[in-house]
Amino acid sequence: MTLEIDWNDLKFFSDQVSQSGVSPGAFPDSEWERVRLTLFELQNSNDLNGIIKLRELFTGLIARDSAWGIPIIQTLDIAAINAARQLNNYPELGHLLGARGHNLHRQGYHKQAIIAFEESNLNYTIIGDKFNALKSYYMTSLCYRALNNKAKSKKILTNVLQQISIDDPWRGNPLQVLAWLTQDEGDLQKTETLLKEVLVLHEKAADSDILIAQTIADLGEVVGLLGRITEGIDLFQKSLNILARYKGQYNRQEARTNLKYAELLRSQKKYIEALHLLDDADDKASGYGHYYDLMWRIELSRCLIFAQQGKIPSSLLKAQMTLKYRRILGLSNWVLLKQLLQRFISKNGLPR
Repeated sequence: MTLEIDWNDLKFFSDQVSQSGVSPGAFPDSEWERVRLTLFELQNSNDLNGIIKLRELFTGLIARDSAWGIPIIQTLDIAAINAARQLNNYPELGHLLGARGHNLHRQGYHKQAIIAFEESNLNYTIIGDKFNALKSYYMTSLCYRALNNKAKSKKILTNVLQQISIDDPWRGNPLQVLAWLTQDEGDLQKTETLLKEVLVLHEKAADSDILIAQTIADLGEVVGLLGRITEGIDLFQKSLNILARYKGQYNRQEARTNLKYAELLRSQKKYIEALHLLDDADDKASGYGHYYDLMWRIELSRCLIFAQQGKIPSSLLKAQMTLKYRRILGLSNWVLLKQLLQRFISKNGLPR
């Protein structure tokens, strides 16, 4: 029996799970079953355009942080990419691969993300869409930085920034990664200057609340490392207040801010408050998406707190968890040791 597809009902459901204040993973499997059955029917009838249409209903949700751990979302994403390939739909393929690269990068699968971004760039280049091709190329800089290839990351950013007008709000994105690289090098004053420039650009852009919240959290970390503790705390709280407007939709960003906030509190020996923040960060990073790139840093922060408290068995356990998550991602633990030593010497925060 052929399933009659109710596109209006599916649109209503996609609107429901995309609302602020709603965690998409909190919807029971029975609710997501309608999406699975629709995809099954579309695949059986080889309705390639229908598969892409179904994926488009959830575009806004997939672009956020909190839906990627839902199995049908991942299945739908892969099905839409395959459909776009069969149709030689270069614009859609460029978009879908770029979105997949973003999600792979957020989870910590940086090598796979680079492959997705490079294919996205190629498809946009084929149709002459230079700006979107540039955006996918830019995203590889984040991946190379995460893989500790800082030189390649900086080279890409330099190339990208040369092609973007100084007053273009989008310039804030590559400039922010350049600020992270500057922090990696230990120049916190220059990092602060760059981040303030980034914030001005983000504030000019449309729908940029999450970028603003991220930048404010970065500033909170930097000013805290510079010794301006009260200012750092105020910035973290401001970042969390912005994210609270989108409760449930950007769990990863909340976890990221809480991790940085906890590190500031750890530096002030406020261990209990820091551990509470890390618990909340862990819940948000592991709830639906398993963002291992955050999870290993959360465990590392716990490891350091327990060591400072003299709780050596607990510290060692958290060290094991840190290494376990990094192994899942294929990251070098020798590189982590070198980064830790470098950051302890320069006092510029946890490895990232």
